[in-house]
Amino acid sequence: MSHRKFSDRTGQRWEVRVTSKAEWRFEPIMGNPGPPRRGAPPLYAGDDPFEMSEMELQQTLADATPAPAAPGGPLLGRDGTAAERKTPFGDVYESPKSESPFGDGGEAPKKKSPFLDDQ
Repeated sequence: MSHRKFSDRTGQRWEVRVTSKAEWRFEPIMGNPGPPRRGAPPLYAGDDPFEMSEMELQQTLADATPAPAAPGGPLLGRDGTAAERKTPFGDVYESPKSESPFGDGGEAPKKKSPFLDDQ
């Protein structure tokens, strides 16, 4: 499958890569500093960017959002800058302060030796 190259309204060069009928990926080329973008093509275009005029491609690019980063890379926010990864487990793990294995906040019971007599 071929990829179509075009210029946006500011003169930056882009390449359209068809990832599916519902999504196209716009890759910056030739010194374009913009981040990659992804967008939904019009229904009449299907999976062929050559069916669209350059003006229609420019409008589809304008409606596109920044593409997610590659696995393991930084996440990109809507403004194209690196977003902070958040975890549902909290930032720092702290071990329980209690020494009790029951989690009741008390001290762990002392082990008794069966060989000693309690008097």
